Amino acid sequence: MKSVLQNTALLVVASLVALAGIELGLRIWGPDVLAMGNQFVFFQFDPVLGWDNIPNAQGRFSRAEFSYPVKINSNGMRDAEIKPKAPGEFRVAVLGDSFAWGVGAAYGERFSEMVEARDPKINVLNFGVSGFSPVQYLFQLDRVFAFAPDYIVLAFCLGNDLIDNVTYNPYYHPKPYVTLSPDGGSFVVKGYPLSDGEDAGAHLIGATSHSRILGMIKLVYDNMHRQKFDGTDLVVDQDLLYVPSERLDPGEAEKVRTIYKLNELILAAIKEKIEAAAGPGRFAVLLVPTKYELGQYLRAGSDRNSVGDKVRASLGRLGIPVVDGRTVIVESDFWKVDAHWRPAGHAKIGEQLAGFLAGFQAHAGE
Repeated sequence: MKSVLQNTALLVVASLVALAGIELGLRIWGPDVLAMGNQFVFFQFDPVLGWDNIPNAQGRFSRAEFSYPVKINSNGMRDAEIKPKAPGEFRVAVLGDSFAWGVGAAYGERFSEMVEARDPKINVLNFGVSGFSPVQYLFQLDRVFAFAPDYIVLAFCLGNDLIDNVTYNPYYHPKPYVTLSPDGGSFVVKGYPLSDGEDAGAHLIGATSHSRILGMIKLVYDNMHRQKFDGTDLVVDQDLLYVPSERLDPGEAEKVRTIYKLNELILAAIKEKIEAAAGPGRFAVLLVPTKYELGQYLRAGSDRNSVGDKVRASLGRLGIPVVDGRTVIVESDFWKVDAHWRPAGHAKIGEQLAGFLAGFQAHAGE
């Protein structure tokens, strides 16, 4: 009996020591280190956009292949503090998702900073927010215009922007989404009112819990029981967009056509809004290649250039200039495990975009 009690006590003590070690490790790393690699810890609920960067948030973002500090400025941008516009400054606003925000790249390594390094007269304001899609950029523009940009670049993620336009909560957090109007000639924004919840910001790994362990357990439990409500019957698997239409069944083909049509309508609305605020010829789209464009994750018989070619055709019909990142990005520019670019990929895109902007300035005499 004494031996059983001793063994039990030893097991309890060992378990407590192990738990204390885990708890200490989580506290030393802190909730912003993101052992789970979730950038949404830097975000907060936004009643218009769904989520947005937390002003003045600081921390460290880590995944298996990279780790770097993150600092959000007072305007809620992962960028330096914005100073008054200087004489001769050519101010460029970049809108985008995780590729613009910089998953996989430290500040100073992203393509937005690479443009600035190439031409000191250009000041790139990075409005990137992970998970954003064109329907959110449309509303985000109202905040962008307050900084008086001379040019606006939308970094369009070929891998998921089309699907995210029609999805209510692609990342388990509500956002605006679109459907076709009854006459099929325009889009209708839905999803409002957006509901707040403890699924963005420090809640993500239990920063509000006295115990980091309990916080982590809560996160896992919540994710297991959280329902992903798409809000629309248009949602399909992303890789389906790369399948030739003749290989799709009629229902799938119609959904895909509608998704592309909605995207073109949103891009047209973005162009119209920019021209009304900044004048004509001040807007371009950067096509952001993903691992889908390398042919990864695709079904047999898919065309890895399908999405990029169709989006580029839409932009041509709308008269929107294109910077096609597919022409410079190769497989080695991506992290092996993570789906985002290495700093080398950002450098290539930065050089490409800087050349495009230099051409615009020369033509416009700016």
